[in-house]
Amino acid sequence: LKDKLEKMAAAALNGNNPSELDNYDSHGQEPAKKKPPPRLFCDICDCFDLHDTEDCPTQMQMPDSPPHTTYHGNKGEERPYCDICEVFGHWTESCNDDQTF
Repeated sequence: LKDKLEKMAAAALNGNNPSELDNYDSHGQEPAKKKPPPRLFCDICDCFDLHDTEDCPTQMQMPDSPPHTTYHGNKGEERPYCDICEVFGHWTESCNDDQTF
């Protein structure tokens, strides 16, 4: 029993997992096959083995804030804005949209 205990202690120090320690009496048998590690999969790109979803390069390219305005007009000048369409470019009074919300 001391011999078996020493083998188990040595195996534990070498980094073997507990399931391998139970096979100390089965020297003639093949060791159980281990499962391969799971494959990498990206939910965004829908591809295997390239990268994980958390490491997706597409995800890194999305900006955190909306782009800055490209309007280069006068700050004091009032721009025409339509409350119906909710866009700049024409006044609400001159909107020709027939739909009302």
